[in-house]
Amino acid sequence: MAERPGWHGIPPSADRYVPPLQLEAPTGSITEPARSPALWVELDYPDGTRRIMKGFAMAWTGTTVRAQWIEYSRAREAWVDAARCRRRTLEPHATHPS
Repeated sequence: MAERPGWHGIPPSADRYVPPLQLEAPTGSITEPARSPALWVELDYPDGTRRIMKGFAMAWTGTTVRAQWIEYSRAREAWVDAARCRRRTLEPHATHPS
């Protein structure tokens, strides 16, 4: 029997995914917007590396943000200190004439 074409299995490197360090989920007053603002989020990992990821603010309090980003082809989320986030401007894509 011929093998099916295409890729099968776990996404590349997803089996080696290590989540970033994150804060405990806050309790109390959490804002969850109808539209999530775009942001840059600075993430620290257990091995001491730091990455700045393109993402969105899914929720926030006065001091923390639940950031979402794509890593290893999957949406990831973490609660981070609000000081680790900054707004990102989304540029509209140019439309091509038909």
